[in-house]
Amino acid sequence: MSSENVRTSAGSRLSVCAARPATYDIAGFQALAWTEVGEITDLGEFGKEYNQVTHQPLRTRRVVKRKGSFNDGSITLPMARDSSDAGQALLSQAVDDDESYSYCIETQDHSKFFFTAQCMSFKTNIGGVDSITGKSAQLEIDNDILEANGVSFTLTYTAGANGAIVGQAVQNNVQQGSTGAPVYAQPANGYKFDQWSDGKTANPRSDGPVLASLAVSAAFVVV
Repeated sequence: MSSENVRTSAGSRLSVCAARPATYDIAGFQALAWTEVGEITDLGEFGKEYNQVTHQPLRTRRVVKRKGSFNDGSITLPMARDSSDAGQALLSQAVDDDESYSYCIETQDHSKFFFTAQCMSFKTNIGGVDSITGKSAQLEIDNDILEANGVSFTLTYTAGANGAIVGQAVQNNVQQGSTGAPVYAQPANGYKFDQWSDGKTANPRSDGPVLASLAVSAAFVVV
């Protein structure tokens, strides 16, 4: 059993959009214009939960358990108050709007959870003298939570004759939207770097935001 795909929650974020998706699917949500909510300190837990229905027959004495109705869940969002944050402004708007807004939670590996929810409260927490002035939003999820797994790509750098690659020549599991590690095309004595096979001349180079796998080769010419 490998733990190489286990990640921390650092870098996770929540974004909001006042509009609903045209179609309630991943493509519909991805087409929305998102605004990140700043200064969130905890994204908590979320997910569907069923009510337990029980039956207690006299003869067997065993409690029979079944699923009844379900709730799509809720999320409490604590954050530091930022009066200039556009995402927090949308939450302030959402609490007085009877319409559900769209939300997206993105994790460290760029997986995304899409859903709509009613914003039931957006409270201010002043606290004491050593406290950061905070806000807290309560979201009640009102439809399915759709999960889009993070996409990763491979970056491959090779050297043609009379040179070598310095750095990580093969970079696996580079997450979509991130930037790869820099590499340098080092020429042999009497040669100089000319260009990469995709026409780029930056040396060293680092590619990003990565949207597809890449394989390029460095060419060298006589000095």
